[in-house]
Amino acid sequence: MFSAGAARAVTPGEARNVLVTGYDALSGDLSISYDPACSAADHQIEFGTLASVSTGTYSGQDCGIGSSGSYDNFDPGPDSYFFIVVGNDGVSIEGSYGLSLVGGSSAEREPDLLDPVCSFTQDLSERCDGPVDPLLELTAYRPQSEFYGLPIQRYAVPEGDELTPGAGVRVNGDDDDLNGVADAVDTSVPGENDLIEVTLVASPEVPPAGIEYRLERSNGNILAWSASTKETELFGAMDSVPLTFDSSPLTIWIEMPQAGEADLELLAWSTTEQAAVASDTVHFFPYTSVIIALGGESQVPDDPPLEPNNHGTFQIALELYRQGYDVHMYDEDVVSASGAGTAYNEVVSAVDERGVLGVAIYGYSHGGGSTNALARRLDDNRGSIGLFIIEFTGYMDGIDNDSDFDIGTETALPPSTQYHANYYENPGCGLFALCGGPIGGADFDLNVTSTAWGASLTHFTVDDAPEVTSGIRDQLTARVPR
Repeated sequence: MFSAGAARAVTPGEARNVLVTGYDALSGDLSISYDPACSAADHQIEFGTLASVSTGTYSGQDCGIGSSGSYDNFDPGPDSYFFIVVGNDGVSIEGSYGLSLVGGSSAEREPDLLDPVCSFTQDLSERCDGPVDPLLELTAYRPQSEFYGLPIQRYAVPEGDELTPGAGVRVNGDDDDLNGVADAVDTSVPGENDLIEVTLVASPEVPPAGIEYRLERSNGNILAWSASTKETELFGAMDSVPLTFDSSPLTIWIEMPQAGEADLELLAWSTTEQAAVASDTVHFFPYTSVIIALGGESQVPDDPPLEPNNHGTFQIALELYRQGYDVHMYDEDVVSASGAGTAYNEVVSAVDERGVLGVAIYGYSHGGGSTNALARRLDDNRGSIGLFIIEFTGYMDGIDNDSDFDIGTETALPPSTQYHANYYENPGCGLFALCGGPIGGADFDLNVTSTAWGASLTHFTVDDAPEVTSGIRDQLTARVPR
């Protein structure tokens, strides 16, 4: 998160090139010209006797001379004087008095603290002509789903989540380009889908004098690449590297070759003070779970859902994704009657190649039947897959899915599930009145027809009821870590 705010109130800079352009012998008035200070609504003249110039002692002021760049009525009095034109905001803040040599070094002149006539407080913290602390922004995005932006849109990790929980990353142990080389040790991977997009913004793009932009990682658990297909790694053997902004935003891609947490930090580094003057940080953590969401018959996963007030399965999935879970949402037919298919392959890859331990599966209607089929195949083959736990399963009016025409109620508890939530409506079942049913051994088993809020729900509306969607979501998140 930011250490420099996203908004700033710019204060006046320095008025420059002050010249005497005329003298009126009758009135004693001097005419002067000057380059107005940036962000100044008005200016004043600060003056003192020439004998006091070495100490910078002021003896008078001429207030409200405007901001035109010229002034014809300056009369400090009968003596020899030095004078300085100072910009102000017309209210309470004044800018720089310019530089002078102090002990052989250039330094800001001291302001007039007495301010006997025009009272202003000097503020150089955000002066419009610099130096100011740069603004930095580091933004991480949620992981790619099946394709980047499809079926789930590209979502940034919210600012408030950048440190806790942070941005989730899939450990990159698979082989997306099928070249026989694990992606973690490959340097160019067409079709790579496990890297996390990160955009970096610096303002100004060219750092002020004495400042350099740097990218740092807390350890080697993460790598930073130039493209989503990897290509050029930025850190090498270092944990801190200088960064040049040829354009803003700058996009990089974060990889986690093996499980382990790490921080990524964008810094504005003072080369004189050897300290950061501004920074932004994102925390990265490895996913330890995978969530499979299976819609009902003819429900196609999309973001937003194709029917905004329908498709509750996908409404839940998108909310979990935005909360930082590794979510994959599918048409239920990607799970065959035997449990084989795309969803099964995703879970096997997560466990075998990405070090995932926890699995959650839930579905509506035929997606409930597919939930059971997928859990059954995973359990049957766990000896060849590796160590995993089915931490959560859920049905929303589950229907067997041996075929698209199956209308039988799903009655089986998914094998080896650690927690099963079952919502169903059951006013009476038949060909045109599909309904779920109770599940023996379920940890949560609710016939919504028996409730005041669910009495009028049907098979075609039960998955969209807020009480059902929030119930599945909340019971899942209580038991499944990211």
